[in-house]
Amino acid sequence: MKNSEIIEVRSRMFFRIWAFAASGGMGLACLWLFYMGITFQTKYYLIAIPAGLIFSLFCLYLFIILFPAFTKRGNVIFRLKTGEAGEIFTDRHTVEFKDIKKIEMNRHKNSVKGIFLEDIMIQTVENKMIQIPTWNTIPNPLFFEAVERYILPHMNNEAQTNWISQFTEVQRNVYLKEFENNPKL
Repeated sequence: MKNSEIIEVRSRMFFRIWAFAASGGMGLACLWLFYMGITFQTKYYLIAIPAGLIFSLFCLYLFIILFPAFTKRGNVIFRLKTGEAGEIFTDRHTVEFKDIKKIEMNRHKNSVKGIFLEDIMIQTVENKMIQIPTWNTIPNPLFFEAVERYILPHMNNEAQTNWISQFTEVQRNVYLKEFENNPKL
Protein backbone atom coordinates (compact mmCIF):
# COMPACT_ATOMS: atom_id res chain seq x y z
CA MET A 1 0.00 0.00 0.00
CA LYS A 2 1.28 3.42 -0.92
CA ASN A 3 1.78 6.07 1.72
CA SER A 4 -1.17 8.23 0.62
CA GLU A 5 -3.52 6.13 -1.48
CA ILE A 6 -7.15 7.20 -2.04
CA ILE A 7 -9.71 4.45 -1.43
CA GLU A 8 -13.36 4.87 -2.37
CA VAL A 9 -16.02 3.10 -0.35
CA ARG A 10 -18.84 2.58 -2.84
CA SER A 11 -22.47 1.73 -2.27
CA ARG A 12 -23.80 -1.61 -3.39
CA MET A 13 -26.08 -1.49 -6.45
CA PHE A 14 -28.25 -4.28 -5.01
CA PHE A 15 -29.11 -2.11 -1.99
CA ARG A 16 -29.79 0.92 -4.20
CA ILE A 17 -32.16 -1.07 -6.44
CA TRP A 18 -33.84 -2.60 -3.41
CA ALA A 19 -34.39 0.85 -1.81
CA PHE A 20 -35.83 2.20 -5.07
CA ALA A 21 -38.14 -0.76 -5.57
CA ALA A 22 -39.28 -0.78 -1.95
CA SER A 23 -40.00 2.93 -1.60
CA GLY A 24 -41.38 3.42 -5.12
CA GLY A 25 -43.27 0.14 -5.24
CA MET A 26 -44.88 0.63 -1.86
CA GLY A 27 -45.82 4.17 -2.88
CA LEU A 28 -47.53 2.95 -6.06
CA ALA A 29 -49.34 0.21 -4.16
CA CYS A 30 -50.62 2.73 -1.61
CA LEU A 31 -51.76 5.09 -4.37
CA TRP A 32 -53.62 2.18 -5.96
CA LEU A 33 -55.23 1.43 -2.58
CA PHE A 34 -56.28 5.08 -2.28
CA TYR A 35 -57.68 5.03 -5.83
CA MET A 36 -59.67 1.87 -5.08
CA GLY A 37 -61.13 3.58 -2.03
CA ILE A 38 -62.16 6.86 -3.64
CA THR A 39 -63.76 5.10 -6.62
CA PHE A 40 -65.65 2.75 -4.23
CA GLN A 41 -64.33 -0.39 -5.94
CA THR A 42 -63.96 -2.06 -2.58
CA LYS A 43 -66.38 -2.47 0.26
CA TYR A 44 -63.59 -1.43 2.63
CA TYR A 45 -63.39 2.09 1.20
CA LEU A 46 -63.61 3.71 4.66
CA ILE A 47 -60.32 2.01 5.52
CA ALA A 48 -58.75 2.20 2.05
CA ILE A 49 -59.06 5.98 1.66
CA PRO A 50 -57.24 7.11 4.85
CA ALA A 51 -54.78 4.19 4.81
CA GLY A 52 -53.94 4.75 1.14
CA LEU A 53 -53.48 8.48 1.67
CA ILE A 54 -51.38 8.21 4.84
CA PHE A 55 -49.15 5.43 3.56
CA SER A 56 -48.75 7.15 0.18
CA LEU A 57 -47.43 10.23 1.97
CA PHE A 58 -45.16 8.03 4.09
CA CYS A 59 -43.74 6.30 1.00
CA LEU A 60 -43.28 9.64 -0.76
CA TYR A 61 -41.31 10.91 2.24
CA LEU A 62 -39.22 7.73 2.27
CA PHE A 63 -38.54 8.06 -1.47
CA ILE A 64 -37.48 11.70 -1.03
CA ILE A 65 -34.99 10.95 1.75
CA LEU A 66 -33.62 8.00 -0.28
CA PHE A 67 -33.46 9.92 -3.56
CA PRO A 68 -29.76 10.98 -3.27
CA ALA A 69 -28.84 7.28 -3.15
CA PHE A 70 -30.23 6.90 -6.68
CA THR A 71 -28.10 9.75 -8.05
CA LYS A 72 -24.37 10.10 -8.68
CA ARG A 73 -23.94 11.35 -5.11
CA GLY A 74 -25.02 7.97 -3.75
CA ASN A 75 -22.42 6.03 -5.74
CA VAL A 76 -19.40 6.80 -3.51
CA ILE A 77 -20.31 7.05 0.17
CA PHE A 78 -16.90 8.29 1.36
CA ARG A 79 -13.22 8.28 0.46
CA LEU A 80 -10.22 7.45 2.58
CA LYS A 81 -6.78 8.95 2.22
CA THR A 82 -4.55 6.32 3.77
CA GLY A 83 -1.37 6.79 5.73
CA GLU A 84 -0.21 8.66 8.82
CA ALA A 85 -1.83 11.95 7.72
CA GLY A 86 -4.93 10.13 6.51
CA GLU A 87 -8.44 11.46 6.42
CA ILE A 88 -11.97 10.42 5.70
CA PHE A 89 -13.71 12.77 3.32
CA THR A 90 -16.86 13.31 1.30
CA ASP A 91 -17.97 16.19 -0.89
CA ARG A 92 -19.09 18.08 2.23
CA HIS A 93 -16.89 16.92 5.13
CA THR A 94 -13.25 16.13 5.81
CA VAL A 95 -11.97 14.65 9.07
CA GLU A 96 -8.40 13.62 9.78
CA PHE A 97 -7.94 10.22 11.43
CA LYS A 98 -6.10 11.74 14.40
CA ASP A 99 -9.07 14.07 15.08
CA ILE A 100 -11.61 11.25 15.42
CA LYS A 101 -12.86 10.61 18.93
CA LYS A 102 -15.59 8.12 18.03
CA ILE A 103 -16.74 6.61 14.74
CA GLU A 104 -19.73 4.34 14.25
CA MET A 105 -22.42 3.41 11.79
CA ASN A 106 -25.63 4.03 13.65
CA ARG A 107 -29.07 5.55 13.58
CA HIS A 108 -29.11 9.11 14.82
CA LYS A 109 -31.85 10.56 16.95
CA ASN A 110 -31.80 14.09 15.52
CA SER A 111 -34.45 13.64 12.82
CA VAL A 112 -37.15 11.38 11.46
CA LYS A 113 -34.64 10.16 8.87
CA GLY A 114 -32.75 8.48 11.71
CA ILE A 115 -35.68 6.15 12.32
CA PHE A 116 -35.25 4.56 8.89
CA LEU A 117 -31.60 5.00 7.88
CA GLU A 118 -28.18 4.40 9.38
CA ASP A 119 -25.50 7.02 8.93
CA ILE A 120 -21.81 7.13 9.69
CA MET A 121 -21.49 9.21 12.83
CA ILE A 122 -18.08 10.73 13.59
CA GLN A 123 -17.44 12.61 16.80
CA THR A 124 -14.27 14.70 16.68
CA VAL A 125 -11.97 15.60 19.56
CA GLU A 126 -13.62 19.07 19.53
CA ASN A 127 -16.96 17.28 20.23
CA LYS A 128 -18.26 18.19 16.79
CA MET A 129 -20.63 15.58 15.34
CA ILE A 130 -20.24 14.83 11.63
CA GLN A 131 -22.82 12.72 9.89
CA ILE A 132 -22.12 10.98 6.59
CA PRO A 133 -25.32 9.67 4.99
CA THR A 134 -25.23 6.08 3.73
CA TRP A 135 -28.90 5.63 2.78
CA ASN A 136 -28.43 2.00 3.94
CA THR A 137 -26.58 1.21 0.71
CA ILE A 138 -23.36 -0.16 2.20
CA PRO A 139 -23.23 -3.28 4.34
CA ASN A 140 -21.90 -2.92 7.88
CA PRO A 141 -18.98 -5.33 7.33
CA LEU A 142 -17.67 -3.12 4.51
CA PHE A 143 -17.66 -0.11 6.82
CA PHE A 144 -16.04 -2.17 9.59
CA GLU A 145 -13.31 -3.28 7.18
CA ALA A 146 -12.60 0.30 6.13
CA VAL A 147 -12.25 1.37 9.74
CA GLU A 148 -10.20 -1.65 10.85
CA ARG A 149 -7.76 -1.64 7.93
CA TYR A 150 -7.24 2.04 7.21
CA ILE A 151 -8.54 4.28 10.01
CA LEU A 152 -8.00 2.42 13.31
CA PRO A 153 -4.18 2.22 13.19
CA HIS A 154 -3.94 6.02 12.89
CA MET A 155 -6.56 7.07 15.46
CA ASN A 156 -5.70 8.20 18.98
CA ASN A 157 -5.90 5.75 21.89
CA GLU A 158 -9.30 6.96 23.10
CA ALA A 159 -10.82 6.53 19.65
CA GLN A 160 -9.29 3.07 19.28
CA THR A 161 -10.76 2.06 22.64
CA ASN A 162 -14.18 3.46 21.65
CA TRP A 163 -14.11 1.48 18.40
CA ILE A 164 -12.95 -1.81 19.92
CA SER A 165 -15.48 -1.56 22.78
CA GLN A 166 -18.36 -1.74 20.28
CA PHE A 167 -17.68 -5.45 19.70
CA THR A 168 -17.09 -8.50 21.80
CA GLU A 169 -13.70 -10.11 21.33
CA VAL A 170 -15.25 -13.04 19.47
CA GLN A 171 -17.10 -10.72 17.04
CA ARG A 172 -13.99 -8.68 16.36
CA ASN A 173 -11.82 -11.76 15.80
CA VAL A 174 -14.35 -13.16 13.33
CA TYR A 175 -14.45 -9.85 11.44
CA LEU A 176 -10.66 -9.55 11.34
CA LYS A 177 -10.29 -13.12 10.10
CA GLU A 178 -12.90 -12.45 7.39
CA PHE A 179 -11.13 -9.25 6.31
CA GLU A 180 -7.83 -11.11 5.95
CA ASN A 181 -9.37 -13.99 3.98
CA ASN A 182 -11.78 -12.02 1.79
CA PRO A 183 -10.84 -8.35 1.55
CA LYS A 184 -13.53 -6.18 -0.07
CA LEU A 185 -11.53 -2.96 -0.18
